[in-house]
Amino acid sequence: MERPLSRMDRSTFRQFSDELAVLPLRTPTLPPATHTNCYLLGDKRLTLVEPASPWEDEQKHLVECIDERGGVVERIFLTHHHLDHIGGVEMARSRYGCPVVAHPRTAELLDGQIRIDEVLREGETFDTDQGQWNVLHTPGHASGHLCLANRRTGDFVVGDMVAGEGTIVLDPPEGVLADYLASLERLRSEAPKVLHPAHGDAILDADDRLRQYIEHRHMRTQQVREALGAGGPAHSMDLVPGIYPELPVTFHGVAQRQVLCHLHWLEAEGYVRSDGDSWTSLEVSGGR
Repeated sequence: MERPLSRMDRSTFRQFSDELAVLPLRTPTLPPATHTNCYLLGDKRLTLVEPASPWEDEQKHLVECIDERGGVVERIFLTHHHLDHIGGVEMARSRYGCPVVAHPRTAELLDGQIRIDEVLREGETFDTDQGQWNVLHTPGHASGHLCLANRRTGDFVVGDMVAGEGTIVLDPPEGVLADYLASLERLRSEAPKVLHPAHGDAILDADDRLRQYIEHRHMRTQQVREALGAGGPAHSMDLVPGIYPELPVTFHGVAQRQVLCHLHWLEAEGYVRSDGDSWTSLEVSGGR
């Protein structure tokens, strides 16, 4: 569960390093999370990462905290398009008169909702007065998902690639397990020191956490594979109770989306086939 945040915890930006500070904002995110982290990169030449809250009291608090610090907000950066990451964008754009930047795919997905002024792609960089940030395209949770890497300090702002507690929801068609696993491996190859997620505290054991996330997804894939192989054709929801026995029924819909993501991966690998909403194991039907 996400650690409850007291008002003292979130009274202002918490300075993690010379280059990065964090302020959790209350957002309409998925339980158990209740907040999305907003980051300030830099000291006086600032990049604002995800002014996420749609609620007026949280937006007012964010503005007060930024104005208290001083400096100039040069850009608003979005890791991806999900609702719990974009709620305060228009307020911040209007307040600070700066461009909103994101991946081209995020711009496409937000077309008609939020204008993206500048696009950033894999391998591009931008500077603050405290250093350079490298843009990494990390699809899997969302097709336009971006992370930021400060290779001098080892700080990585990773959005919804990982979380301070628990795991990340993959929701097809935007959620693609093969892409997500590749992006996790790619992050490991960058040898980050600290992961700064959108939800929860900074992750100091970066490589170990990324490895755990990869192992967890392979474990879930094996569970889905075994559950489908143990019986006849099944709907993805039929597999949820056996794979997530500890989960309340109210969360079965979210879990079903996870199962579906793993089924799509297994289908691509030739282990299962789909017939409408029904899934069949090819390992028991002679297909493999």
